[in-house]
Amino acid sequence: MLARFAVLGLALAGPALADVPPPALVMAPDASPVEREVLHWEAGPVTCGEGVAASPVEASLPYPQLFIAGRTSAPASVTLRFAIDAEGRPFDITGEIEPRARLYTRDLMPALRASRFATDGTASGCSITYNPTLQPYAELPRDILGRFGVAQRARIERDAWDRIAPGNCRERPRIAPLLRAYPDWRKIERRAGEWGWTYVGYDIDADGNPVNIATLISSGDAGLDAEGRAAAEQGRFAGGPRIGCVQVWWRGPETIPAPTIPPKEDTKGNPACDIDDRWAKEPRLTYPRPYQNRAIEGWAILRFDVAPWGEIGSIEVLDAQPSSEIGDAASAVLRAARFKPQEAGLSGCIDRVIFRIRSDEAGDKPDDGTGEPG
Repeated sequence: MLARFAVLGLALAGPALADVPPPALVMAPDASPVEREVLHWEAGPVTCGEGVAASPVEASLPYPQLFIAGRTSAPASVTLRFAIDAEGRPFDITGEIEPRARLYTRDLMPALRASRFATDGTASGCSITYNPTLQPYAELPRDILGRFGVAQRARIERDAWDRIAPGNCRERPRIAPLLRAYPDWRKIERRAGEWGWTYVGYDIDADGNPVNIATLISSGDAGLDAEGRAAAEQGRFAGGPRIGCVQVWWRGPETIPAPTIPPKEDTKGNPACDIDDRWAKEPRLTYPRPYQNRAIEGWAILRFDVAPWGEIGSIEVLDAQPSSEIGDAASAVLRAARFKPQEAGLSGCIDRVIFRIRSDEAGDKPDDGTGEPG
């Protein structure tokens, strides 16, 4: 499009320079199909301090994402640096990520926070490298396809469902559920920062009863797998017999609390900034989506100045946990706010932005989900 506008600009200027009209612009249609790929990340080993290895106790990988070849270049490997607390949970996570790659790296730091490592007490100077892998959508291994499907809320295409469970269950006319059962969520524990899921496959006999029930793909939660199979077994359907039916169930994550925030007296700012009625436009907390999706809490301490007309600027992140991305999100929250006009500007103000998950907001999806794929 930029090239087209450039040529049109020359065409407008051309007649003033010569009587010969510019050549006509011919744009050949791009007949090549767009190749769809899925980007997923593999985690390398973790080393801390003087090269001491830290073994994962709970390894959480970033969720796969759809990648459209040709629209942007594939991201390069990303190295994150962090410390590990007494519970083995990473914090103080930082990393240099190119702005154009942020769309595909937004779950790296949350996934690292959701992991745990075996250490003797705390550890510092740790690092891990995530390496990207691109695979054609039609050739994804089953486990990655299942993880990708849950990340897409089970909205994957017919050919993907056919690879998960071949059969005629998705043909029209669709089967009609007469009785639908659900897992007993009370029996299923949540994992901190990580979704659990199970794909249950089954056939339907001529009487509408589910048969040949089996777990096809799983996140490894035996309780969820068992409850998913039990729910499928109790269902009843009209429109059988069919083969290759699938139900998908997922369980939301347990909240990961933020590291302890320092006392307010440790970070005192300009007392002139402590105005009772100061907001012309109050800060609106926008929770960073990847952290909300994993129920990860965080906080940031910010220093900033205020112009006489109320605009907030010169924002500096003094501290942010569990990652630098929380500091970026907190800066955006404060930047969008506005003080009421003052006679003079203010400098050296300090405030805190806290991201906290309420019990009814753990994640971006409901606690349970099922898909009768079409």
